Amino acid sequence: MPAGDAYELAGSGVVSPISPAQRADLTRVVERARSISGYGFGVYVGPLPEGRDSAVTEHASLRDPASALLIAVDPSERAIEIVTGVNVAVNLDDRSCELAVLAMTSCFVADDLVGGIREGVTLLAQHARHPRVLHLDEPA
Repeated sequence: MPAGDAYELAGSGVVSPISPAQRADLTRVVERARSISGYGFGVYVGPLPEGRDSAVTEHASLRDPASALLIAVDPSERAIEIVTGVNVAVNLDDRSCELAVLAMTSCFVADDLVGGIREGVTLLAQHARHPRVLHLDEPA
């Protein structure tokens, strides 16, 4: 993943389905998700030859994998994988991930790859947000 943990496109020889303007949009979405949830987000769009194992390997390459989550999408195989770090899993359950996958899938069916990723990242950020603790989150 790049230093910004925003996304990584398919490797050499594979034409990227994402334009520069769409990359900028995804970067903004990922930065906003990070500010909402406090966790790092990564988006990988490209081949996942080993399925979930490939996504787990990509997740491990993030800056702080324990406090990050990765959305990996393989458009040619129509596969979506969400990998969460151990710290993220405390606040983000499987149901929330399933909801994000459903939202992404509905956009992908309408041939909106970037819109689906945007929806998925936004939903995951909202669900992964640390719960407010009234006496601890307010200044004294």
